Amino acid sequence: EMDAFGVGTAVVFPPPIPRPSVAFDYPAYVPELRRHSGRFGFLGGGGFLNPLLHGTRAANVTPEIRRRFIETATRILDAGAAGFGEIAVLHLSLVPHHPFEEVPADHPLLLALVEVAGARQAVIDLHMDAVVGASMPTPPTLRVPPNPPTLKGNVAGFERLLAHHRGARIAWAHGGSDKTGHMTADLVGRLMDRHPNLYMSLRPVPPDLDAGNRQGLRIRNPILTASGVDADWLAVLRRHPDRFVMGADTFFLGESVRASGALATFSAGNESRLRAAADLLSLLPPDLARRIGVENAARLYKV
Repeated sequence: EMDAFGVGTAVVFPPPIPRPSVAFDYPAYVPELRRHSGRFGFLGGGGFLNPLLHGTRAANVTPEIRRRFIETATRILDAGAAGFGEIAVLHLSLVPHHPFEEVPADHPLLLALVEVAGARQAVIDLHMDAVVGASMPTPPTLRVPPNPPTLKGNVAGFERLLAHHRGARIAWAHGGSDKTGHMTADLVGRLMDRHPNLYMSLRPVPPDLDAGNRQGLRIRNPILTASGVDADWLAVLRRHPDRFVMGADTFFLGESVRASGALATFSAGNESRLRAAADLLSLLPPDLARRIGVENAARLYKV
C-alpha cells in the first residue's frame, strides 16, 4: 500500500483503545516494523496509557497511579518510540463497536504525559473532536447512546494542556475532516498562533464525502473540496508551514481482529484516504507540499 501511493515512510501506532490490550500496542508490532529498515517509525500508548487515562477519574488520580502511568510512558520511549499515540480526549463513536471516550483535556494524567514528553522532546498524537465553549448537543448523525446527548467543551482545557510544558509537541489528529463542526481552520490557526508546540496531522477525505458518506456521518470543515484546497485551510498552512504533517489515518489489521468490527469498517476506506492524501499534496505549492509531506514529519517523528 505504501509503495502504491508513494509513501516512503510511515509512523505506526494503535488507535485509542478503552481497555488495556497488549495486542494493540507497540510490543505487538515493533518487531515486524524493524524487519523493514528505514520504512517505519512508531508511537505507543494507545493500548497501555489510554485505558489507564480513561479508567481513572481526574479526582481519583493518586501518586501511585501517576507514578505507574509515568513509568509506562517512559518504557515506551525507552523502546524507541518517538512519542505517544493515539491518546484520546474526546473520541466520538462513529459506527457500531466504535468506542465513545471522553476525559478533560487537562486531566492530571495528561499533564503528567506532557511532562514526560517535554523532558524527552517527544510527540503526543492527540485525538480530540473539538468542542468550543461550555458544551454542545451531540450532532444528530451520531448515535445516542453510546455518545451522550451533550458533549463537554474541551478547547479551553486543551490550551492549558499545551501551556503546561512547551517542550512537549502535541500533534492534534485528523485536521481537515471534522465531526462536530468546531475544528475550523480559523480555530486551528488561532491556537497555533498562541501555542508554538501545537502541530496537526491532516486527514483529508475525498471531496464527494464532504457532505456525508455511507455510514451517514457528516464531514465538516473539509480541507479538500470539489474545487481544490479550501482557501481558509490553505491560508493556515501557509501561515504555519512547519506545523502540519500528513496523516492518512489508515488501518491495517492483524488476523486476530474481527472482520466485522469497527476497525475493519475503517480499513475498507484506506484506499480513498490514501488517495485523498496524495491529491492534497499534489494541489499544494511544491515547497509547502515538501514540508508537509516529508520534512515536518521527519523532524517531529524522528524518522
